[in-house]
Amino acid sequence: MAAQEVLDEFFRYVQNDIPLRLIFIPEMKLVDRFFVQEHYLSRVAMIAQDDLYKRMVITADKEKVARGLVRKVVEYAILSHRWLPEGEPTFKDMMDGTATGPGLEKLEKFCEVANKNKIHFAWSDTCCIDKTSSSELDEAIRSMFRWYRNSAICITYLAQTHSLDDLERDEWFERGWTLQELLAPRVSKFFNTHWAPLTDMTNDKDGDNRLLIQRLAAASGCPEHQLRFFRPGPDYVDRRMSWAANRKTTRAEDMAYSLMGIFDVTLQPAYGEGGERVFSRLVDVIMQSNGRISVLNWAGKAAELHNSNALPSSHRCYLGHKVTDGSLSRPLDVAMTSRGLRIPLVVLPMRPRSTMNLGSSIRLDLEFSDARFVEQTGVVSVEAQAGRSKEAHVWHRGLCRWALGVFNYVPPDENSFMGHPTLRRGSAAYLLWRRKEIGDQTELHVEEGMIVKQDIQVALGFHEWKKASTAGFVCFDLKSIGNLEVMIVGNNVLEVVYL
Repeated sequence: MAAQEVLDEFFRYVQNDIPLRLIFIPEMKLVDRFFVQEHYLSRVAMIAQDDLYKRMVITADKEKVARGLVRKVVEYAILSHRWLPEGEPTFKDMMDGTATGPGLEKLEKFCEVANKNKIHFAWSDTCCIDKTSSSELDEAIRSMFRWYRNSAICITYLAQTHSLDDLERDEWFERGWTLQELLAPRVSKFFNTHWAPLTDMTNDKDGDNRLLIQRLAAASGCPEHQLRFFRPGPDYVDRRMSWAANRKTTRAEDMAYSLMGIFDVTLQPAYGEGGERVFSRLVDVIMQSNGRISVLNWAGKAAELHNSNALPSSHRCYLGHKVTDGSLSRPLDVAMTSRGLRIPLVVLPMRPRSTMNLGSSIRLDLEFSDARFVEQTGVVSVEAQAGRSKEAHVWHRGLCRWALGVFNYVPPDENSFMGHPTLRRGSAAYLLWRRKEIGDQTELHVEEGMIVKQDIQVALGFHEWKKASTAGFVCFDLKSIGNLEVMIVGNNVLEVVYL
C-alpha cells in the first residue's frame, strides 16, 4: 500500500482541487469526482512507501512530496476557447447523448488532443458545469483559476488564428475569462483554426519558445515573465488590471468574477447586481486582502455608490496606468466605512492658474499653494469629470478649493525621519475638491477651552474633501529629488479623509 500521507493527499486533492465533473475520454461521458477517485485509486496505491521516503531525504516535507506524487497521477486536460454564437454542447446534451454540430466537433478535437497526450480526463466550460444548479455554478466560478492551475495541460483553441502572424487579432485575446486561462496553467499548448499546433514544443510556455511567448505578450499586454511564472495575489493591482482593461464579457458581472483568481480573492456571485457594483466589491475585497496601495492607482469614472466616490467603476479605469518607481507596493491603511473610504493622504492645497469649461468636465492648470513645490513641479494639468450636475455647477462657478491627495507617500511609521511623512520623486495622487462659501476660512485658530457655536463648521462654510474623477492619472515629479531620495514634509499635511 502507498504511504498514508499519499492516500490522504489523494482523497483530499480529488474531492477539493479538481473540477466537479470531467469527461471520461474513452467513453466520451461525464463523470464525477468519485469516478475519478476509483479510476486512479489502484495506481496511487501502487506508489511504494520507499519511493516516498527516498524523496523525503531530499525535501524532508511529507505533505509536499505526497502532493507532487498525487498530481503526477491524477491528470486532466482543460480547454480554453472562444464560445460559438450557438451550438456549444451543454451539460444536458452530454447527459442525454444528444450533442451535435460544430460545438461537438470542437469538443471531440479537444479530447483527441488530450488522448494523444495520454490523458484520460478532460474539462470544458461548455458542458462540464450544470448551470441549472446555482450552487454548482457558484463553486465553478470561484474555483476556475485553481482548476486551470491544476490541469496537466491547457489546450487553447484559437479559432481565428491561422499562424503566428495573425495570432494577435484573434478574439480570444479580447475576452475576460481567457486572461486567467492564459496565466493560470503551468503547461499550455496553442492550436490554430485547423487544430494544428502553433509550435512543435511540448509546452508552449517553455522558455525556449521565445517567438510564441513574444507574440502572446504583445497580444495580451502581459510581460513574458508573467506568462510563464505568474503567481496570483492582491499585488501590483494597477498593472494586472491593465492587462484586463480592454477585455469584455457577455454578462457584465463576469468581468469581476473572471479576475478573482488572478488576485487570489473570492466573491459571492450574484448575477443581476450589475457590473459596476460587483467590480466595487472586487476592489474592496482586494484592499482588505493584504492588498497594496497600487489598487488606488486608477482614473476615470467612479462607481456610483451611496457612501463613497473613491472606488473605480470598472476594470477600464486602470487602462494606461502610470507606475511610479515601485512606490505603490506598500500595504494599504484604508477601510470602507459608512462615511466612505477612510484613507490617510498627504493633502497638498492647489490654486487654479487657468480653467476651461468642457461641458460636464473642466480642464484645470493647477499650481501648488506651497512655493517649495511650485519651483520643483511647475503647473499640474488635469481634466476633472463631474459625475453629478451639482458638482459641475460648483466647479464651473469657481466655488471650490482644490488639492492633491498623495497616496504613495512614505508614512511616518515606515521611515526614520522623526515621525514625518515623506514624498518620493514620483508622486501619485487623487484630485480632491471641497466646496467653499462666502466667508470661507481655510484656517481657524482653535485653542483648548474655547467656547464656540456648535454649528461653527456650517457658519464658516467648511466641507469635507471629495475625490474628483479625472480623465487621466494625476502624477507629478519633484525634480530636485534623486531616485533614492525623499522629501520630508510636515505632519500638518497628513490628513485622514473620507472619500
